Amino acid sequence: MSATKTGEKVNMKKIVLSTLVALSIATVASASDVKLYQDANGQVFTQAADGRTAIEDKSTPWFSKTDKLDFSMLVYAGYQNTDYRANSTLKPDVSQFELRRAYFQVKAHLLQDPKSYFRITLDTYNDSSTNGNQGMRIKYAFLYLNDILPYTGLEAGIAHTTWLDYEEHNGWDYRNILETFSEHNNGGRLQASSDRGVNFKTNTKYFSSEVGIFNGEGYNSNQPTDVNRSMGMAYEARATVHVLGVDGRDSKKTFWDISLFGKENTKRYTDGTDLKYLGVHSVFNTENLLVGAQYIKSTDTSKTATPSVNSGSGYSINADLRGGDRDQYHLFGRYDNWTPEVTSGATKYDDRTYILGTAWDMNKNVQLVANVITRDNQSNATDPAAGIATPNGNQYMLTAQVEF
Repeated sequence: MSATKTGEKVNMKKIVLSTLVALSIATVASASDVKLYQDANGQVFTQAADGRTAIEDKSTPWFSKTDKLDFSMLVYAGYQNTDYRANSTLKPDVSQFELRRAYFQVKAHLLQDPKSYFRITLDTYNDSSTNGNQGMRIKYAFLYLNDILPYTGLEAGIAHTTWLDYEEHNGWDYRNILETFSEHNNGGRLQASSDRGVNFKTNTKYFSSEVGIFNGEGYNSNQPTDVNRSMGMAYEARATVHVLGVDGRDSKKTFWDISLFGKENTKRYTDGTDLKYLGVHSVFNTENLLVGAQYIKSTDTSKTATPSVNSGSGYSINADLRGGDRDQYHLFGRYDNWTPEVTSGATKYDDRTYILGTAWDMNKNVQLVANVITRDNQSNATDPAAGIATPNGNQYMLTAQVEF
């Protein structure tokens, strides 16, 4: 080997080693003003000298007009296989991997009160209109002002509606596989989890409540422009008694909540009807067991010949059994029974959903779920205009929930 090539190899080793050392020094002393210099051969130094030029630092620091930003992510990814027993021509069986939801959230603490903030949550979802692409929309974008009244804060913007957020955090832990009873498509389909409006949230040891005024169409629908419907608003409320004086969800604590919740939605975008509903819910929790139950009655008050597809009545029962040294193993189930309202003289049929599953909390960030969802509607209807777009059958699901 020639002396020239040997010298080149030696120089290259020096450049690589000096660069690694310089980067290590810069990493350890990142808070100080470390300057890096380079000679004509590309070797890196931490001191200035003849023939060495300073390496310009072009990095861009984080910048915000608020003192504190909180970032978080929540992802539901999984696999689904369906087996519809009849009338599957409307909705064929599928076998597919899914990204059901991916939330990216930022909280900006803008005021002196650390409990006041602005929150924006981006929601990735399956957009069937774009040939399999994922869509992106704003799920929440609201300003929360803490204690504007005694024990009461205010959300203003695209805010939480008054019931679903409570149930998802206190009564039904598996939103990653199916929505709550009042919102999923084999139940009442009565509401969305967020909407444009304001929500007053009160919280004390033995009592909590939410009272809100919203557009009524949900975060993923527009306020109608039809002159006969454009003034319709939704008035919602929840009142919860914390019987044992335990406020806030902690699965290792024993608590018992009883809630009354309801909504009046006038001149709705979907069909122009006036719909109101009232529900009662109770949940009892210990470290190893959660049991919840609810009943809802929904009424179309617009006196139309054909009742709204969202009017009817029904009930739901769910349970979650926990075991293991960290309560990390779960066996859960749920039964929904919804009876849609029909025209006068027509036969009423029950829409029934059964859920059975098991879950493993790997750690505080990752949960794995395996479950089956069975639809067993008495009418086995598949007409989307009747509000039932999925025929009877089974959904076999595997899910990974990742949160950080």
